[in-house]
Amino acid sequence: MEYFFGASGSAAVGKRKLRCRIGSNLETLTVANVNDENDPVFVDSEHFTGYVAVRVKNFNGITPSGKAAISDLPYFENKRRVFSIQVTGRFKKEYTADDVVFGAEFEKKVAPPTGAWVAIKFANLIDPALKTDVYAEKPWLWSPVLCAMNIVNVAKAEKLFTTSSKAVAKHRSEIKMEPHPDEVLCEWKGTEELTENTSLLLDDADDLPFPPEGIAERRRHFQSEEERKAVTFKPDNVYQTEIFAPFIDLNTFDLTLGININLLQYLNGQPIRMMSKSLSKGDVFYVVEFDLVNA
Repeated sequence: MEYFFGASGSAAVGKRKLRCRIGSNLETLTVANVNDENDPVFVDSEHFTGYVAVRVKNFNGITPSGKAAISDLPYFENKRRVFSIQVTGRFKKEYTADDVVFGAEFEKKVAPPTGAWVAIKFANLIDPALKTDVYAEKPWLWSPVLCAMNIVNVAKAEKLFTTSSKAVAKHRSEIKMEPHPDEVLCEWKGTEELTENTSLLLDDADDLPFPPEGIAERRRHFQSEEERKAVTFKPDNVYQTEIFAPFIDLNTFDLTLGININLLQYLNGQPIRMMSKSLSKGDVFYVVEFDLVNA
C-alpha cells in the first residue's frame, strides 16, 4: 500500500513501541495491559466511575511491569477492526446526551498534511455528527457519545456507588475496596462481546423511537441536537460502550481513511489522546492515551 508524504509502518516508528495509558484524567494515567480482557483499568473520580479496556491487533508494545505483551485475541478473528475501546461505567451526576462527547484533543498545534480534508470527509461519512478543528491552537475532534460509539448497552445498576473526591486509576486485579466495582458496575465480562441494548436509555422503553438493538438507527437518530438534549444519562444506570475501527494501526500510527498517511510526523511529538467528557462543564470521565515511545 502506497503512503503519501513519507515512510509508514516499522520504517516510520523505528524502535519505538506503542504505550497505552488510561486514567480518570490526565493526572492519573497508568500503563494499561492492552488485550488483557480480564484486567481493565478501573477509573474513579467525582464525575464518573468505571472500567476501561483497550484491544489492539498485533500488539507488541509497552506493558505494566512484569507483564508479557498479549499480541492478539480471538476477538479480532473474522473482523476488519484493528482496535477497540470498551467502557463500563456510571456517571456521578446527570448529564444530557448532547453534553457527553467522545473524541480527541491535543495540547498544542499539529501540522495536518496536504489532503487532510479527505480523511475528515471520510470520517464525517462514518459519523456525520463529528465536529473538528485540526488547525486550532489546541486541535480537537468531538462527537456526541451516542453517535460516536459502535455499541451502546444500558443496564440498571443494582448498588449505590461510593462518592470519591480523589481521582484514581488502577487495574481491576489491584482493587481492594468495598463494595467491589464489579458490584457497583455489573460484573466485568471482558471476554464476552458487548451487544447493543438501549431499551433503558429513556425513562419509558415504549418511547424509544428505534429498536433497542438498532445500532445504525440509534446513531442516525441522535445526529439531532434536539433528540440528544431529550436524553439524560443518570447515575442509577450502567452505561456500557464500545468504539472500534479498521482504519488506524495504533502500533505504527498508520492511517488509512481516504488517504494513506503515517500520523507520527504531523503530531508535533504528541500522543493520540482520546477521552470522554462534558463539553459544557469540562468534566473528564476517562482518558485513553496512545503514544509511540522508545522501548
